[in-house]
Amino acid sequence: MRRLSRRSLLAATGASGLLLPLLNARQGLGATPQFPKRIIFVVMGNGTIENSFWPTAGAAGMTLGEIASPLEAHKSKLLFPRGIDMRVWSENNPFGGNGDAHHNFGAVLTATKLATGDPPHDPGGPGLALASSISIDQHIGQAFNAEAMAQGQAPSPFPVLSVRAWGRDGTGYATLSWTGNKAAVSAESDPHKLFSTLFAGRMTAGSGPDPALVKLQKTRKSVLDYVGTALERQSKRLGTDDRLKIQIHLDAVRAIERQLDGSAVTATCTPPTVPTATNFKPMAAFPDLVDAEIDLITAAMACGLTRVSTLALGDGEDYNIYFPWLNINQTGIEFPTRHKHDIAHRPGVDNADKVTTEKWFASKLARLLDKLSAVPEGDGTMLDNTVVLWMNSLNSGFGHSVLKLPIIVAAGANMGINTGRLVEFKAEAHNKLLASLANAVGVPMDGWGDPRFTGTLTLS
Repeated sequence: MRRLSRRSLLAATGASGLLLPLLNARQGLGATPQFPKRIIFVVMGNGTIENSFWPTAGAAGMTLGEIASPLEAHKSKLLFPRGIDMRVWSENNPFGGNGDAHHNFGAVLTATKLATGDPPHDPGGPGLALASSISIDQHIGQAFNAEAMAQGQAPSPFPVLSVRAWGRDGTGYATLSWTGNKAAVSAESDPHKLFSTLFAGRMTAGSGPDPALVKLQKTRKSVLDYVGTALERQSKRLGTDDRLKIQIHLDAVRAIERQLDGSAVTATCTPPTVPTATNFKPMAAFPDLVDAEIDLITAAMACGLTRVSTLALGDGEDYNIYFPWLNINQTGIEFPTRHKHDIAHRPGVDNADKVTTEKWFASKLARLLDKLSAVPEGDGTMLDNTVVLWMNSLNSGFGHSVLKLPIIVAAGANMGINTGRLVEFKAEAHNKLLASLANAVGVPMDGWGDPRFTGTLTLS
């Protein structure tokens, strides 16, 4: 028996919606349903091999490079913007500039200078490469929820779903999502925990919640109630700057409370299976880890739990990512072991190891697009209402360059982006690309991040 929650009742009477494919379609009498726009940011580090990454354009259309070849089935949905630079990092950067960009994850979605640097370039500092401002995923998630509430609809339980596959969480080496100055958002790296966070206590596909998980959720919520009240009391005794810091933490607590409210999802929502016996910690299980996270992100969006997600595939250094499933097991060339960082610096004969590994990562983007395409929405699919930014934080892992970044934008039919092509830009700041994608999903802005690089790009 499915529980009829307060939100479900409101949705059934037309007074509200759950941002679900069958409940959130804004539709007037006789009108075509309008499904919610969504955005996914997928970021990895250590660069690419340019002449194997970029497509070629000819009279017959776009021909994908070897690295992007796993995306052939989705070629018509892809835009390759060449000439996008992370200028906020390469120009007037007090923490190292273009030559030290293994530590630039904190600038990827904030598009601002870091608040603190890495140890060699920030003597006496915390050495965590912390961001200095809110990231665009958080801004978009907040805007989506503000719009929903203004229209009398329920906000998404997860304004942003932050996920990572390995990497060091909580630092600028690996963290993509930030709520403000030095305020890192922890990204979940365990598919079992991610599944529990998303679906524990919620009604899905005609089943009831696990009583043990419901009890755990209530315990967590009571702790959060106490923490939130304590923060509110403390903020009244502090000055303006300290109150702002308290407010950031209080907002985070309230966001978690919304996630724990146990709201129901539609009976059509079926979470993916995450085998309880699977141990995702060994490096040999990395492909299963990435697949499970992609499946959970897709399910969370299909079930209306979020409209914004970030996925970090490793971090900016990748000293702990190896590729035994690709038979790359030899001793390292520059480093003792042949990890992703070693491959970036020494890509192998004819760049073979680097091309092989980057091609494998491209196959994971193909999986994500396959999953989005498998969810029906009206006469189309969820991909038609989604934009995916697939971005490497470096051009070259060896040269540490942040110029002409390897970027793929995947977008569906309703996103207003002209895909199936390679577009040439000249040293445009990645700030402008982020602002343009925010506009594509209905969050208007004239620019993002560092005001030196304001403006947008024409993607239509």
